[in-house]
Amino acid sequence: MVKEKFLKLKTEDKVNHILSLADYKEQQDLLNFLKTKDKFEHIKVSGKVKTMKSNPKSNSPREEVQNNTGELYIDLKYISDNPFQPRLQIEQSKLAELAKSIKERGLLQPIVLNKSSDNIYEIIAGHTRKDAVKLNGETKIKAIIFSSYSKTDSEYKNTMLSNAIVENIHRNDLDPIETAISFKNALTEGIYKNQAQLATSIGKQKIYVTKILSILKLQDNILEDLRVNKSTKDIQALYFLQRIPDLEIQKNMYFSLISQKINREDIIEYVKNLNNKNLKKVDTNGFTFKKDKIEIKNDFSNLTEESKKELTKDIEKLIKKYLD
Repeated sequence: MVKEKFLKLKTEDKVNHILSLADYKEQQDLLNFLKTKDKFEHIKVSGKVKTMKSNPKSNSPREEVQNNTGELYIDLKYISDNPFQPRLQIEQSKLAELAKSIKERGLLQPIVLNKSSDNIYEIIAGHTRKDAVKLNGETKIKAIIFSSYSKTDSEYKNTMLSNAIVENIHRNDLDPIETAISFKNALTEGIYKNQAQLATSIGKQKIYVTKILSILKLQDNILEDLRVNKSTKDIQALYFLQRIPDLEIQKNMYFSLISQKINREDIIEYVKNLNNKNLKKVDTNGFTFKKDKIEIKNDFSNLTEESKKELTKDIEKLIKKYLD
């Protein structure tokens, strides 16, 4: 990518582009390019002009630059997770697998950090990599300092929340619950005015955001299983499940889904049939007043001729009672 074009990207897109580069030197080259510009780089994020501090230099003893490669290493004990990133639980087997890979091949992609004014670092991208390196008994980790906002900075919350969303969206193992919580947090905090604006910022359609948020309406046992066991990432199936009003049926169908007794199509078909039954009830029952007449909607097919005569007499009595 041409560097001038890189400068025009949004903050979250810059992070994603830097992380997409396999060569660490290329990553550093882009960050060094930012430093040749102004100390503050003015960019547009989510429809607003914001200011990003471009990888400022520091003499902090918590940072170590390897002379032979120019790679930056940060002491793990000074690194904390993004407070707006709802990481609920990492599957231990996957974490151990990643830790083994890093031990054998090294950390191919550095984690990306925000550095606050008190030399405390918070992760923008790379939570799992940090945990895997820590599992290996390492005390430092290869990193990129992408921004430098303190917690009192007006842009701090916006930056950390928007980055939490972007990291969730671009993870291969997308977690529906974590993503839904990060969406809800961003909307609650006013980072995005509405679902449409949030959808635009992440390059998705509004219906995608709506479906993700609807997951939080699921029955409690389902939410607990998703948090702890991460049994499914099928957003479409979860979306239709939460449309089932009977919570017991909703729960039973969910556990039938994850045990492969039923599939997504079965759930969708059930919800559609449920909606059709509700419509039928509306269409075939009750009274409708229309100007000079009353329309009675009901199924009289099971009535005997005698019963119909009795019903007619009763209706005539009612009409006489209210209209005479």
